[in-house]
Order: sequence, then structure tokens, then C-alpha cells
Amino acid sequence: MSRIEKGSDVKEELKQMKGEVIKEISSTKKRHPFRSCFAIFFILIVVLVTSVAWALASTGIVDVPVFSRFAYEKFEPERLVASGVPVEKVVEEQVVSKLATGSVNDAISLSLSESSLTASLRTILEDAFRKYVNVSFSQVTISPDKGLTFFLPFENSKSGSALLISIKANVKDGKIELVPEEFKIGSLSVPDSLSALLLRSIIQDQLVNGNKMLESYVQIKDIEYKEGSVIVRGTIVVK
Repeated sequence: MSRIEKGSDVKEELKQMKGEVIKEISSTKKRHPFRSCFAIFFILIVVLVTSVAWALASTGIVDVPVFSRFAYEKFEPERLVASGVPVEKVVEEQVVSKLATGSVNDAISLSLSESSLTASLRTILEDAFRKYVNVSFSQVTISPDKGLTFFLPFENSKSGSALLISIKANVKDGKIELVPEEFKIGSLSVPDSLSALLLRSIIQDQLVNGNKMLESYVQIKDIEYKEGSVIVRGTIVVK
């Protein structure tokens, strides 16, 4: 390979050296094509295995030596919510109270608290998911920016891992539709496309039942999120 001589044109010399390096690399590839392919294949395998190990460690569901220490961080809810009066009971009471006033105005605003939603959530989990989720510590928090946030700790998880789902309920044709805002398994953030699919598979039946329950009392028009509660506005359909 050429050396840069004193007083010579540096740019020309560097260009010449670059050309020689490229020729040597090309020559090596020609002499050892299988070695180059094997090296690329090996690197891809290492990257794949590392990515899978990191993802598994991030969930906190399994302990992956070395990786779990850096990839997983235990999540704690921003506040604890106690179980209150179930949503179905609250809706019924507020509708009956509105009808008892004798008002000719059918408009109604239903105020649903975190404690009511938490009570209904635990009932659902107790019936269908008690083997997988710690029902006693499962809860719902409400905020204007995230909407409804479900905190579902896994049963018998040594690392304290949990499923975290933040969703916003929108109204379309008088029915509630859920839009995922955040979906995490431990420290692993799930992509939006996959989170929408998982969300439908997990709570689709509960959403259908919830819509039927509300439709028997109110035609929903609008939903507003406040800190600690959600306001559902509509018109009464029960007389």
C-alpha cells in the first residue's frame, strides 16, 4: 500500500489509498465468499437473540440473566384506588334520580368515579382472569391526558410485573369505541397496531356488555375525562 510522501498532494494520496483499501476488501470477499456470508449470518443471529432476550426481560414475566437487570423496571400506579360502588349500580341510581325530578329535559350527565370503575373491573377479572391477574390490586385511574388507565398486576409475579393499558373511549353512533393510548407489559411498550389487536381480544366482550347496559338507560352523546372521574353525557331513553 502506498505511503504519503512529504510535499505530495495529500488529497490525491488519500484517494489512492482509499482505492487500494477497496481493492483489498473486494479481493478478500472473492477469496473467502463463504467466510463473509457466515460472518453476516452470525451477526444477524446475535442481533436477533439479543433483541428477543431484551424483549422478554423487559416484560418482567421471566428472569433473563444480565438482561433483566437493565431492561426491566417495576411500574407503580400513580395512586391507589379503592373499590367502590359498581358502575351498573351508579348509572341506575343517577338515572332514577333524574327521572324522579319530573324534569321534561331528557339530558343527563353521568359521573363515573375511579372507585366505581375499579369495582366493576375487579368483578370482571374475578370471573374470567383470576388465574392470571392479581384481582385485589387491579385498578382503574382516570386523567384528562390518558383517559382510563388499567393497572393489572400478574398473579404470582416475583418481579411485580403488570399489564398497563391506557385507553380513551370515543362515542360513535351512540356507542362507545375504545382507542388505545398506551399498552405495556412490564417495561415493554407494545406497538399501536398490536395493542389494538390485543385490546379487542381482551375486553371486546366486556365492551359489548357495557354498551348494552348503558344503552338500556342512556343514548350517549359525549364523554369528558377529568382527574379521577369520567363524565358521560347523553339523553335518557328509559321512561
